[in-house]
Amino acid sequence: MTRIALLCAAFSLLGAGCQSGNASGASMGPEPEATTLPPIKVDLPTAPSFAASDIPEKYPDGAFTITGLRRNKRKFCAQVAPNQPVDAQCLLNKEAKLRAFLLEVYQCPVCPKGQTCKLCDQPHFYMGDKADTKKEKAMMVADYLAPKQKPPILTVGKQYDIDGTFAINTPGGFGDSEGLLSFGKMKDDKGVEFLSPTIALQQKAEAGEAYEAALAAKKGGKKK
Repeated sequence: MTRIALLCAAFSLLGAGCQSGNASGASMGPEPEATTLPPIKVDLPTAPSFAASDIPEKYPDGAFTITGLRRNKRKFCAQVAPNQPVDAQCLLNKEAKLRAFLLEVYQCPVCPKGQTCKLCDQPHFYMGDKADTKKEKAMMVADYLAPKQKPPILTVGKQYDIDGTFAINTPGGFGDSEGLLSFGKMKDDKGVEFLSPTIALQQKAEAGEAYEAALAAKKGGKKK
C-alpha cells in the first residue's frame, strides 16, 4: 500500500475527507478562492402615503372645500342605473359656498399689432384648497365678469368665500368632469360685494319691478 493510500485510510478513520490524487499521484492544486459579489441595489418607488388628508370636506360654518365638493360628486351624484334619480345629497347644479385660495386669474394674451390672434377665453380664475395647490387639482370659477365690466380687486394667494353653483358645465361654455363653480357673488379685498352679471341683472330687474309697483301704489293712493 502506498504512502498516500495509508494517509487516506488514517484520515477516514478520524472522520476527515481525503481527495485521491491523479493517476501519477500528483496533487490537483489548491481550490480557487470564492469572489464576493457587490450588493445589489434595488430602486423601488416611494410607498404611497395612507395618512388622512388634512383638508376638511366642509368648514363648521357650512362652506365647502374643493375636496369636499368633488367628493360629494363622486359619492352622491353618480346614477347607478338609467332613469334612477340622483341622490338627494348631491350638490351638482345646486348653490354652494366655496372657501379656497386664489391661484390664478386668467388674462387675455396681448395680440401684437398687425397679427391675427385667436379670440380670448371668457373671464375665469382658479381656486385651490391650499395656496400652493397645483393647477391640475384646482377648481375653475367661471362666468364672473361681463364684457367691459370692471373686475373685483383680488390678491393671488389669498383665501376667499365664493357663492356659486357647483356644476359640470356653465352657461358661459366652460366644462370640467370633476366639477367647477359658476360664479354667484363674493366680497373683494375692499369688502365690496361683487355680483355675477346674471345676479346683477336679476337684482336690477327686481329693483325696477319694486319701483314700478311702489309708483303704481302711490298713484293709486292719490286717486283715492
